[in-house]
Amino acid sequence: MADNRKNNFIVQGSILAIAGIFSRIIGMLFRIPMLSIIGEDGMGVYSTAYSIYNILLMISSYSLPQAVSKLISVKNARKQYKNVRQIFWISLIFGALLGFVTSLVMTFGAEFFAADIMKMPEAVYAIRALAPTVFVMGMLGVMRGFFQGHGTMVPTAVSQILEQLLHVAISLLAGYALFEKGVAQDAGVGNYYASAYGAQGATYGVFAGAAAALLFLIFIYMLFRKQLVSRCRRNKDEQLDPVSETLKDILTTAFPVLLSAALSNLGTLLDQTVYAQYIGADYRAIWGVYSSKYTVLINVPIAIATAMSSSTMPTISASIAKGDHEAARDKANAAFRFILLIAIPASIGLGVLGKPCFDLLFRTTDNSLAGKMMLYGSSAVLTFCFSTLSVGILQGNNNFWTPIWNTLKALLLHLPLLAFSLWILEWDIIGVVVNHVLLSLTICVLNLFALREKLDFKMEFARIIPRVLLCSGLMGVICYFLYHFLRSHTGNTLSLLGTIFVAVLSYFVSILLTGAVRREDLEKMPHGHIFIRAADKLHLLHK
Repeated sequence: MADNRKNNFIVQGSILAIAGIFSRIIGMLFRIPMLSIIGEDGMGVYSTAYSIYNILLMISSYSLPQAVSKLISVKNARKQYKNVRQIFWISLIFGALLGFVTSLVMTFGAEFFAADIMKMPEAVYAIRALAPTVFVMGMLGVMRGFFQGHGTMVPTAVSQILEQLLHVAISLLAGYALFEKGVAQDAGVGNYYASAYGAQGATYGVFAGAAAALLFLIFIYMLFRKQLVSRCRRNKDEQLDPVSETLKDILTTAFPVLLSAALSNLGTLLDQTVYAQYIGADYRAIWGVYSSKYTVLINVPIAIATAMSSSTMPTISASIAKGDHEAARDKANAAFRFILLIAIPASIGLGVLGKPCFDLLFRTTDNSLAGKMMLYGSSAVLTFCFSTLSVGILQGNNNFWTPIWNTLKALLLHLPLLAFSLWILEWDIIGVVVNHVLLSLTICVLNLFALREKLDFKMEFARIIPRVLLCSGLMGVICYFLYHFLRSHTGNTLSLLGTIFVAVLSYFVSILLTGAVRREDLEKMPHGHIFIRAADKLHLLHK
């Protein structure tokens, strides 16, 4: 794994980002037929169960890929291969045990979570159906962290796509079958069992996908195992860390990462809990629009930041382990530049074209509310991308507790602002959208100040941001007028696809002409040489 391409974390992050976007697009497209099968009520139930699953998933597995990749990258940088193997096996046992305990909590606490916490008793079946997946994900997280710690994101990327494909296939089949069963049980006098069983069926594919991804990574590990064993044999004089010390390192690394992730996701759970109290009635349909339309589309570009954070954290940890703080700062700057170039235009593009996107994806439903949510909340792409990446860089620099305190501060400010927006300003669901953006913005600002203090991080804001904003603003204007012009002559699909094509092309040309992207930036991107050749032929690239 010494290939230069594998050592380029921007390339590796891009590979993972592409897989993440592809997986989320599959997930988003999956919701279109699923929405037509189980309805907005059923999707509201499904999203509620998934919120509980995500919180408990934080405990069982979310922190493990980052923690394992960080620890393994440090040992690899020091050529301590026996300790790499020890970290992997102890982490795997730890992940399996933690996942098992968490799955029991999810199984036996399903009624409490559904009825008492979320005020949606229909979700109890789906929560229980998701419980075994938590156990599998505990081990899957360790396997992914192992390969990420070796500087390659390819196994994780392939496993994500495999996981999502199987998830979609099984969920659609099971969702349809169980929804029909629920309709028969309701016997035309309600919509309790139809929504409950339909949501339950929609979760079955989650377990199938996770299990398939785990088996795939086990197979890849068996292929790599010979290389690891060979390295260990060559390191005859390597001192193996005590098992207790390795376990302590795993815990002290995983726990703050886990807590940070749990607090970040706690915002969504708190939003739903507060909104449920505000509505005081059945809110399944409106929450289904928020969680299954707006949030799903927003999360597609955010996958880039998640992937970049996963690839940045271990490589910064390796630089810090070698005492090369300058390299760590350079890598942080490169990651932020990459995210800026994507997040700002994505925010503006979704704000302008949000409603047409929903009309393309969800043809059979009224998308007015979803379009309004996107208009007010598209900036979440930028704020969440920055907050996600900043957390990964801080953790890579061994500042695990800083993002935790920053998230707590942001949540303390978030709750009264949300309550004010709902009960005083009466913004209804738009209040949830706006305040979720403000929450991530607050976390982002606090983390950037921390990076400046802890890593002496200084980004080229003066050179990059104005140019990217100018190019993105121009792209947004083109999107608005071109879409409406085309829409007056043809249907939504052709108008939207044509507008997106022209917008992407105009943005690419403008960032080259303004110098927002330079030759060295393109050289670090996947297949950057192709873009360089094209730009040189068109005389677009600054020297």
